[in-house]
Amino acid sequence: MPVIATFDIVGANPQERNRIQSFFERLGWENLGGSSYRYPRLGTNDQPVEDWLNHIVPALMLFRAFIVSSGRELRRFTIDVQSSSGYNPVTQFGAAPTDGAGLNLYPPTNSAFGEANLRHWITGVEYPY
Repeated sequence: MPVIATFDIVGANPQERNRIQSFFERLGWENLGGSSYRYPRLGTNDQPVEDWLNHIVPALMLFRAFIVSSGRELRRFTIDVQSSSGYNPVTQFGAAPTDGAGLNLYPPTNSAFGEANLRHWITGVEYPY
C-alpha cells in the first residue's frame, strides 16, 4: 500500500530541489514527477511491508528539517496513506529501527544528497532528554 507525498515550496533553487529528490530516492521513494513522491517505488517486490521507521519517517523528518532550516515557504503539503506496517521480532515481520550504518539505501536517479551525509544525519538524530 503506497504512501504519496506532494508539496509546493516557494523559491527553492535547483540545487535544493535536487537534494530533496536525492534523499527521498535514497530512502526508497519514487519521484512521480515534480514534487510528488511515492513509497515504496512502484513495482517493488522486495518489501513485504512499508518500512515506516527506517524509510518513511526519516524522509519526512529530513524534508521537515529542510523547510525549517532553509526558511523556504511551504505553500502546500499533502500526504496520502494506505498502509499497514509494523515490527515483530518474534514473527520476523518488518524491520527494527537502525542507525545510518545499518540502513538499507537505494540508488537515486539524482545523487545530489550524498549517501554518507544521509547516513550521518540519521545516526545523529537524538532523543532530546
